Amino acid sequence: MNCQVKDELVSQLIALNNKLNLLSPDLVHGDEDRAEVQQQRENLYAEIKHHRAKGHEGKPCPAARQA
Repeated sequence: MNCQVKDELVSQLIALNNKLNLLSPDLVHGDEDRAEVQQQRENLYAEIKHHRAKGHEGKPCPAARQA
């Protein structure tokens, strides 16, 4: 079973992970940029966890059981 909400949240998380990888400390980007992306990533991960647990009218996401 697919869940469009979960798929979209996971896509956003993947994009943030890629962005975080691009902001490596070896590059010119500062710690502030990395910290901001990391915070967004943590917030999104928490949202995914919540959706998996109670995202469908207070019930677990059926697509989360497949993973």
